[in-house]
Amino acid sequence: MPEATAFWPECNAPIVRGVAHYSDLELLRAFQRQPEVARYFIGLFCRYCQWVDGILAEHLPPEQWAAYREQVWLRLYLRLQRLDVHSLVEEAAGEGDPVLRPWLAEQTRELIQSLDGIPTHPQASHGLNSTRGGAKSSLSPALACYLTAGLDTLPGDLRFILLLRDRFGWSPVRIADQLKADGYYLAPEDVDAIVASARQILLQNLPTDVRALYLEAKP
Repeated sequence: MPEATAFWPECNAPIVRGVAHYSDLELLRAFQRQPEVARYFIGLFCRYCQWVDGILAEHLPPEQWAAYREQVWLRLYLRLQRLDVHSLVEEAAGEGDPVLRPWLAEQTRELIQSLDGIPTHPQASHGLNSTRGGAKSSLSPALACYLTAGLDTLPGDLRFILLLRDRFGWSPVRIADQLKADGYYLAPEDVDAIVASARQILLQNLPTDVRALYLEAKP
């Protein structure tokens, strides 16, 4: 069976390699206690992204891997935030054991079943992904988790317009027409200004190490 594994450059970044020696439990505790520091979750993602990809490859045709990969990790991110560390400690043979592996396998298989029927078209673009200045590539699921969390911090009107523009690819004219139909009058250039403002607020709300890993322009 072909591999579902994708290469994610953040896994070779110094700030991620710097936590690679942490055990699963140490990374999980740090992630739960310091959610504003992204390297701990990204460290777990890099440790287990190939493992999760292998499970996706066992259950899904290749054309569905990318869509399911992002959706699975978005939900794993939330579940890891709430996961009872003590329950893992009781089951672990030792702090250094890969105690999250069986949990992730169970959760991933459950999510594949519950997500059955999600859209399988290519990933929609995220406007902030273009701030690095190069050609667009597949969005890292880890970055998608933090962009999604950041979107939740935006006021509802800004979030709505930004999602239409960056997630669904609507033009400013189409967004303005839709808003007009709903009783809100904005010119397309006003939509552009709101999108730029929303992107800036979202960028400021992201953890510092997320901005450093993914969104700063590279030479």
